[in-house]
Amino acid sequence: MQENQDGAQSHHPAELNRETPQQAASFPIIGMGGASGSLPAYQKFFTHMPVNAGMAFVIIVHQDKAEELDYSVLLKESTSMPVLTAKDGLEVRENHVYIIPPGTDMGIHNGHLLLFSASRPKGAHMPIDYFFQSLAEDQWNKAVAIIFSGLGADGETGLRMIKEKLGMGMVQEPDTAEFSSMPYAAIKTHMADYVLPPEEMPLKLIQYLNHPVLVGEANEELTSPLTNKVHIQKILMLLRSQTGHDFTLYKKNTISRRIERRIAFHQLPDYESYVNYLRENPAEIDTLFNELLIGVTKFFRDRHAFDSLKEHVYRLLEQKSPEEPIRIWIAGCSTGEEAYSIAIIITEFLDNLKSKRKPKAQIFATDLDPNAIDHARAGFYFSNIVAELSAQQLERFFVKKPNGYTVKKEIREMIVFAQHNLIKDAPFTRLDLLCCRNVMIYLTTELQKKIIPVFHYSLQPNGLLFLGPAESVDAFNDIFNSIDSKWKIFERKEGVSAIGKILDFPFHIANQDKLGKIDNTTKALAKNPIAESFNKVLLENYTPASLLLNEKGEILYINGKTNRFIQLNPGEAVMNIHRMVREELKYVLGNAIHLCLTNHTKVEINDIRIKENNRTYLMGFSVDYLNEPALQGLLLVNFYEKGLVRKSTAQKSKSASNISEGAVEELEKELTYTKQQLHTTIEQMETSLEELKSTNEELQSTNEELQSTNEEALTTKEEMQSLNEELMTINLQYQNKAEELTQLNNDMKNLLDNTEIGTIFLDNQLNILRFTPQVTRLFNVITSDIGRSITHIVSNFEYPSIEQTINEVITTLSGKELEIKTKKGEWYNLRIMPYRTMDNFINGAVLTFTKITPIKSMNARMLGLLQYAQSTADLHPQATVVLDADRKVLVCNEKFQNMFRIQEYEIRELSFTEIVINKWQMDLLSDKLSNSSPASEEIYVQHHFNGLGLKHLEIKIERIMEKGTGSTLIMILSFKEK
Repeated sequence: MQENQDGAQSHHPAELNRETPQQAASFPIIGMGGASGSLPAYQKFFTHMPVNAGMAFVIIVHQDKAEELDYSVLLKESTSMPVLTAKDGLEVRENHVYIIPPGTDMGIHNGHLLLFSASRPKGAHMPIDYFFQSLAEDQWNKAVAIIFSGLGADGETGLRMIKEKLGMGMVQEPDTAEFSSMPYAAIKTHMADYVLPPEEMPLKLIQYLNHPVLVGEANEELTSPLTNKVHIQKILMLLRSQTGHDFTLYKKNTISRRIERRIAFHQLPDYESYVNYLRENPAEIDTLFNELLIGVTKFFRDRHAFDSLKEHVYRLLEQKSPEEPIRIWIAGCSTGEEAYSIAIIITEFLDNLKSKRKPKAQIFATDLDPNAIDHARAGFYFSNIVAELSAQQLERFFVKKPNGYTVKKEIREMIVFAQHNLIKDAPFTRLDLLCCRNVMIYLTTELQKKIIPVFHYSLQPNGLLFLGPAESVDAFNDIFNSIDSKWKIFERKEGVSAIGKILDFPFHIANQDKLGKIDNTTKALAKNPIAESFNKVLLENYTPASLLLNEKGEILYINGKTNRFIQLNPGEAVMNIHRMVREELKYVLGNAIHLCLTNHTKVEINDIRIKENNRTYLMGFSVDYLNEPALQGLLLVNFYEKGLVRKSTAQKSKSASNISEGAVEELEKELTYTKQQLHTTIEQMETSLEELKSTNEELQSTNEELQSTNEEALTTKEEMQSLNEELMTINLQYQNKAEELTQLNNDMKNLLDNTEIGTIFLDNQLNILRFTPQVTRLFNVITSDIGRSITHIVSNFEYPSIEQTINEVITTLSGKELEIKTKKGEWYNLRIMPYRTMDNFINGAVLTFTKITPIKSMNARMLGLLQYAQSTADLHPQATVVLDADRKVLVCNEKFQNMFRIQEYEIRELSFTEIVINKWQMDLLSDKLSNSSPASEEIYVQHHFNGLGLKHLEIKIERIMEKGTGSTLIMILSFKEK
């Protein structure tokens, strides 16, 4: 969580050090999470989602490898987009649907799907959270999370991560979900932009993602920096008026992005409209405030960072006595996961202490968001935390509840949760550890420079500062030691080395210079002018020339006249004593500073001669290590002048022996200084030698690695040569395949050109891909029309709804067969089938036209003959039935139907032989029907018919023969009752 300049906190990780992530895809990627009962929701969603929406869809479902439900097959019935089961390294493409394989975790990097073996057992496997977090990091504001039906709370953390990165979140309306646990958990985060039934989601999704403010197509007024600046100031004013928190020093790009999300959410045209909307809807101000305070955290976020912290904090706590309390402050604790993570680490440390008396832990967790504090105090978290904690930690520190876990009382009582403004409220002090992760990254550099000294003030000597992975104290390396540069763990130095970096607290949003002048004037009036003038005289005239140095020798403050001891050198201006001190003092002063820093004691040097303007001066100096709290760790150098070295006449008259004694004494002093300097030089040389040895070992190790790399390179070269040979072989195979494909294309072209079947191939947008020459009889199409929509081509037949029929075939994947008539009166059989690729993808439709005009003419003649036969049979005085060559009933008259109590539709087109055998059981008549001669015969039968009784019948059989072959074409049977 983070705080703005007035304390407005937000809890999302570092997005600010990069404006926009490098993305492989320029289209939105929609992550869709579901479990039990989610299949109907997916089907409804894709039924209402256009095929060419310009998005990609990745479906994450809880499914074991043993389950037989094939989502890829089932979803193909709901969408004509390609539906693929994800493969390792597969690139995500727009207008495609990807489904996670069962029993795996899946991530995404640079737009490529990556598969991993499930790292947790079934109960703790959270594939939706895993993918959503990866999607948030990879796609940022082009990521969308949608939570569907399911048991548990998977997806709740992932949704928060998506929202943190300026993405969008949707949740299925719980009332429409078969299992509402997952939607309910996502809604409880208060981060779902839309809560809708699945069939209403596509429209909202398209409206939101296509809003000009998000796709960069806004008008000039919306994108004008000057206009934006004015409107943002108005929005900040409304926020401050209603919430009491000022976001003036909050990073402007973050504020503008959050505002643009709300503009897109409400489908407003520009900033000005949103300002008016805020004034008319005060509740939206609270919503925007919560957007700026999005709380994104989880237990042991960046686990390796916590492992490193545990190592360093344990080393620090081992040095504490049992009487000293362990004091920790988590600034920006959000919903409490980080605070409880620190409490778990401290409890594990205390559990392992062998001493009976153990220090008491005091953990202060603060945040500006009152809702987040209430959540943290409750200590309840959904069941998806099983993916973040070990089984031992869950059992040791949590109590299982329905659909989640509650923190145990002993952990809860270690922490004091409070609403706190990091900027305005007083900080906690005497801290062993201060955690402020992912807070300052949203604040301006000016405000960060004011907060870090407050952190330094809050920590005890050697206390630890734990920041987020994108945060640092680079501008304050002189007051913090970096003990883990990767995971941003810093140690408070013992002293302050920069007097100019004074603790400035509290911070004010108003003009700092103006306030500082007012404060200084007030203080000046309160002081005694006589005392101040006296102190000034003393400092300027009666105190020695002095320098205040840090451990690097940098000059922080100068008192008195020091021009005799230090001087500016040509070149780049450097305020360092080792560069500025006179040549006669350089080695002696450097030695004294080294001894003082090493022993933390005062070092005094006397009787040093310096020459200036042909005069020799005698002087001394002292180097003192300061222990005062405000100046601890600094060095104070005082210079003392002892006047000129004079050569008197009396001295000239002294004996040679006296002269020798003076010279010897002078030489002994110089020898002493030389020995000290030599000793210091030897120590430095030994240190350098050790460093050189270490460097040499590293170089040797590097050399071995280079040799190993060289061997690997040689091996790689051989492999590349082998690979090149394989590629040549493959290339030859491809050439052969290309020749075969060319031959096949020629064969196929000749086949299609010479067949009487017209064929036309269309893509999903009904654009013409190719067609055979026969199609030109039905459409006014030429070769240059390839690529045009078939709806733009004039047809020569009467079927206006062909476009609707083709789209229906592509959508339902069910073919259609129709008979159509051209304007010239010709008939064609039109068959529309989905176009399937070799990979079983639907990529359009195929239309085939078969001419059926002769068949239609024959059918017309056949219908005429049947009608004639029926009218003839109706005129016959006896019960009559007419059979075709296969003994199937063509027509029968009404007398036949009445005699045998049978309807025409019951026997038309049926075999009369089967009726005779199976229903009437008249073997004699059956034998006669089977016999093809003579042309006419009569039989007399007495037979009992079921339901009709005994009948005496005279049956006359007439056969109409085909000329030449003598085979029977038509049989006419007449029945006369005796």
